[in-house]
Amino acid sequence: MLEATSTLVRSPRPLTATVDDEIVMLSPDRGAYFGLNAVASRIWSLLGEPVTIDALCVALTAEYQVDELTCRREVLAFLRELDRAELVEIIR
Repeated sequence: MLEATSTLVRSPRPLTATVDDEIVMLSPDRGAYFGLNAVASRIWSLLGEPVTIDALCVALTAEYQVDELTCRREVLAFLRELDRAELVEIIR
């Protein structure tokens, strides 16, 4: 279960490439393709090192014009998708 204090890191398994401001990924385990827009790509970048959901939201609200509640809701939804696709690892 993802919580604000959960620490996550991206999985090393997907193959990624940057195209303009977006990241495209191929999950060899699932044979699935994922396209990340600029904000999702930024989240993926921040997940390069273990980070809490709280810290992700602090970084994103500083970089983008988004309020904390909206940011937290959208980030949690996105991270749940990544978790279901086994593209992130929950450390704690």
